[in-house]
Amino acid sequence: MKVLLSRFAGFSAVPLISFIAPLFLLPIIPNVFGLAAWGSVGTAQAVGTVCAIVAGFGWNISGGARIALSADDAARRQIFGDSFWCRGLLVVAAGSVGAALSSVLVPAEFRLVAALVTLATTAAAMTVVWYAVGVGNARVVLLFETLPVSISVALAIPLLLLTEQLLWYPILTLIGFLTGPLLLNLRLYRRPLPPFAGRRILRAYRANLSVAAAETIGGSYTSAPIPLAQGILGATASGQATSADKFFRIALFAVTVLSNTLQKWVLEVSYAHGRLRRHFVAFALHAALALIGGAALTVLGPVFSSLLFGERATPEIAVFLGFGATFALTSLTTPFIRNVLVPAGLNRYVLFGTLGAALVGVPLMVFGAQWGLSGIIAGLAASELVILAVVVTAGTHHLLLERRSALALVAPAEGDIA
Repeated sequence: MKVLLSRFAGFSAVPLISFIAPLFLLPIIPNVFGLAAWGSVGTAQAVGTVCAIVAGFGWNISGGARIALSADDAARRQIFGDSFWCRGLLVVAAGSVGAALSSVLVPAEFRLVAALVTLATTAAAMTVVWYAVGVGNARVVLLFETLPVSISVALAIPLLLLTEQLLWYPILTLIGFLTGPLLLNLRLYRRPLPPFAGRRILRAYRANLSVAAAETIGGSYTSAPIPLAQGILGATASGQATSADKFFRIALFAVTVLSNTLQKWVLEVSYAHGRLRRHFVAFALHAALALIGGAALTVLGPVFSSLLFGERATPEIAVFLGFGATFALTSLTTPFIRNVLVPAGLNRYVLFGTLGAALVGVPLMVFGAQWGLSGIIAGLAASELVILAVVVTAGTHHLLLERRSALALVAPAEGDIA
């Protein structure tokens, strides 16, 4: 338990800095550059988020477990090196396509900013967090992600205020996201780029394909509300959606921290030695987070949004209620995906769930737009309900099979002793 609490402290306090730092910068955009600029940045970030998920190619889900189950440091270095090239090549390709798309979606005066914001957001796919989770070392996150990103934010704030040039925001964000992985490469390989092994990288693409597909589909529908608001309801609704989405993403950080803390702890023992009990602990903690976090986002979201982004950029409380429900459902879904289905190689159920969520959620968001922004977010919450039903059903079935297998192994031993 002491080790678990230590991991929780490390993987909550250190990454929290990266999430808090932008809160000092982001209010500058709606308050200095206007609501149209804020909506354009939000639209570009939403497109970039999808591109980052495409470029991440499932490593955020599968990478931590693969590192944790690796035999030695050499194997871990090889996995991270292959992932660097796997993700880096896709950052260039997906980022370019996303930049072109976002520049079309926003007003003409913000096209260059939107393209660069999308590229910078796509570069977040190069994160080192999942590697740190796998090795159980939060210091890796501090040195190779939190510090570079925080320094870039600290530099961007005075440059935005002094020059009133919004371009500084995406440029420095891009530099911050890329600096950390290059520095980690220097530590692991003594050079900024790891060895390039074409066949291994192709195998990595094949191995992660189903997880990547599921994550991409999921990222597409969870990022859809802001572009839909921009296209259907206009710049004001897009700006308000951006404000609420920022708090939703910050709240999701709690889900990420909890799952990062628990994943290695759950998986480091077999079912015969107590993994099932640890699964139940993880489920209970995620359920508690769902209730507390969903309620907090609903009640406190409008208050902090008004303080940081202004009244005009803050949507009605029904929007935050929809995001709160989505947060709760996401928290409940996460331990089944990360601790049960993916480690067991049952990625197809994750894909089925996210595909069903997208097929249900996106049409509901478009249909719900007739009731305004709150209708779009209600469609988002409905999509998360679909994936929860699929992964809980598949995950529970797998856990029952594993429990029977564990009991079958223990029973003969007990008979021998008797």
